[in-house]
Amino acid sequence: MNWLPWRYLVKRAAKRHGFLDPIALLSKLHSFAQPSEVGEPIELLRAGVVFHARGLINSRVIQHNLDWVWPYWVERQFDPEGPAFIPRAFSITHINLSNRNWTAIGQPDLDELPIVDPRGLLTPWYDGW
Repeated sequence: MNWLPWRYLVKRAAKRHGFLDPIALLSKLHSFAQPSEVGEPIELLRAGVVFHARGLINSRVIQHNLDWVWPYWVERQFDPEGPAFIPRAFSITHINLSNRNWTAIGQPDLDELPIVDPRGLLTPWYDGW
């Protein structure tokens, strides 16, 4: 796999779509930091990709269905009159940036951990609602 021209392909694809070269950008960012024995933790990179992939799905669903019943953070973050409003014109993904204040409920020795948002919306399943 090392013989494939990955750097060249990534650089060309980025330039073709009007983006900066991500490999050059990362190398510049690394030059600011102290040398380290380890790079970026792969677990954090995976978690970030999953997080923003969900945000991309949110952006496709929420914008066209604002009349649905949404979790508290969506209602607050998308209300232009509210104090938690975040303009979404420049947001690629729609993620919870303003209201991370839910309460976990459950019983000892049970794996299930449902959460309740401040409005009372119950999320009984892990990572979903």
